[in-house]
Amino acid sequence: RQNALKSFRTGKSRVLVATDVASRGIDVDNISHVIQFDLPDVPETYLHRIGRTARAGAGGTAYVFCEESQKKELKEIERLIRMRVKIIQNHPYKIRRVVTHNRKY
Repeated sequence: RQNALKSFRTGKSRVLVATDVASRGIDVDNISHVIQFDLPDVPETYLHRIGRTARAGAGGTAYVFCEESQKKELKEIERLIRMRVKIIQNHPYKIRRVVTHNRKY
């Protein structure tokens, strides 16, 4: 974790991928974008995720991928952050098929 953070802070790595647990406590200036590949179950988690951008008055952009069926969860997030989340529906990224794996380890 520390090596990855150092590489990101110094600009050697331009992208950092982290789980919710790993992203806690990340203190890096000038993060311009946070891309979330799922809508969190708990609205406060969304707040922690987007908190990586726009620190100390700086600007930032957060994206989250979600499904039509998750409108209730999205509304809960909007209530928490006290702002509307812009929904982009006409994008070129359509799900063509879903693949699941059920493996036992």
